[in-house]
Amino acid sequence: MTEYTVAALVALGGSVAAAVGVGLHRRRAAWLAVAVFAACTIVFDLVLTGLPIVTYGAGFSSGIVIGPMPVEDLLYGVALCLTALSAWTWAGPRPRAEPPAGARDEDR
Repeated sequence: MTEYTVAALVALGGSVAAAVGVGLHRRRAAWLAVAVFAACTIVFDLVLTGLPIVTYGAGFSSGIVIGPMPVEDLLYGVALCLTALSAWTWAGPRPRAEPPAGARDEDR
C-alpha cells in the first residue's frame, strides 16, 4: 500500500469520525449529499483520467481502479465532502445581527 492510499484512508477515517462526532451520520440528507458528490466525483474523474487529462504513476496508488480512475480519488472526494458537511453542521446557524435600538424601519 502506498503513501497516497494510506493518506486517503486516514483522511476518510478522520472525516467519518468528525461526521459521527457532530451527529451527521443520522441525517439522511447528509448521506444523499455524499452519494451525489461521490457520483459526480466518479463521472468527472473518469472523464479526466480517461481522456487522459490527468494521469497517475503506478507507484502512487493501490492499483484498485474504477475504470481508469484510482479509488483513492474517490476516497479523498468523500472525505472532503464529509469534512465540509461536518464543519457546516458544527458551526451551526448564525444569528442575525439586531439593528441598533434607534433604527428606523427603513434601516432594518
